[in-house]
Amino acid sequence: MNGRSSRGLAFVIESESAGVTASTQIGKLGFLHSALIYQSQQEYLDFVSRFVSDGLAMGEAVMVAVPSEQLALLHDALGAGESSADLQMVDITEVARNPSRLMAMEGAFVDDHPDQRVRIVSQVAWPGRTAEELIACVEHEALVNGAMDGYQVTNLCLYDGSRLDDDVLADARATHPLLWSGDALQRSADYAPDAALRRCNRPLPGNPGAVTYLVKKSSDLSPARSFATSYAGWIGLSQDGIEDLQLVATELASNSLMYTDGACQLAFWRDDGYLVCEARDTGCFDDPLVGRMDPGPCGPASRGLYLVNAISDLVRTHTTASGTTIQAYLRFDPSAGPTG
Repeated sequence: MNGRSSRGLAFVIESESAGVTASTQIGKLGFLHSALIYQSQQEYLDFVSRFVSDGLAMGEAVMVAVPSEQLALLHDALGAGESSADLQMVDITEVARNPSRLMAMEGAFVDDHPDQRVRIVSQVAWPGRTAEELIACVEHEALVNGAMDGYQVTNLCLYDGSRLDDDVLADARATHPLLWSGDALQRSADYAPDAALRRCNRPLPGNPGAVTYLVKKSSDLSPARSFATSYAGWIGLSQDGIEDLQLVATELASNSLMYTDGACQLAFWRDDGYLVCEARDTGCFDDPLVGRMDPGPCGPASRGLYLVNAISDLVRTHTTASGTTIQAYLRFDPSAGPTG
C-alpha cells in the first residue's frame, strides 16, 4: 500500500464513567460518527487509505465522498484496493454541493448493503465553501447523529485543520461524538449537536430588490410558474435552469399550501452567480429531516422538499413558531442562457 503502515486503526473509546479505555467489537457499535481534524495531506492520505483498507479487509462496504483532487490521490494510495466491488468513490463537490443531499446518498448506500456493516468517508466542509454552505454542513453533521442512530455504519468525516477557520473546527467537535486522536477514538468533550442546530437556525436575509409573487391558493401555482419563468429568462438562466426553477418554486409553494393556513410569498433575486428562490409562510418547520432522505413511494408529503434539495445547489431554512423561510440557490452562467 505504497509504504503505509500495515497496523490497523483501533476502535478504542475512552470510557467517561470508568476513566479507562476499553476495546469494543465494532460490529456491535451501531452508528459511529467520528471526525478527523488533520494537519497535513500526508496525514490525510495515510489515515484515510488505512481506514478504507481496514474496512474492506473486514468485509465491509466502503463509500468515499471527497473532492476530486483528493479522490485522485486516494486512488494512487489505495493501489489494488480501489478495484474492490465493495468500494464506491465519488466527487462530493458534485453529488453533495448542497449538503442537504448527503444524508440521502448515505442512506441509499446503507440500503444497498443490508447484510453488511458499511464505512462512509466524507468531506462535506471542504476549504473554499461559502459561509452559508458551511452552516448547511453543520446542520447535516448535527442531524445525521439521530438519522443514522442504530444503523451499522462507521462514518469518518474529514476536516482540514490547517485551512479551515477555528469556528468551523469547533462546530466539527460539537457535532461529532467521537474524534480521532492518533489511531484511536476519543469522546468529544464539546459534543452538543442540539446547540449547534440552534445556532444554524438563524434568520435569512431577504433582498429589497427581489421580485415577488403571492401564492394564496392552488390555482395560483400555474401563474407563479409563469412569473418565475419570465424572471429567469430575463436574467439569462438556461432552459434547463428555468425548468429547475419552475419545479423548485412549485414544490416550495405547494408545500406551504399543504401545511399552512396562510399564503406563501415567493421571491426571486440574483446573488453572486446564483438565482435564489425564497418561500416565506406562517408555518413551523418542525421536522428538520424532512426532505433530506428519499421518502419513497409511501411518503408523497415530503417528496416535494426532497426534490428541492436534489435540484438545488444550496438550501437554507429558518423557522420559528410564527413562520418559516426557505431559500433555494441555483447556480447559473448568465452568458450561456437566453437573453431578453
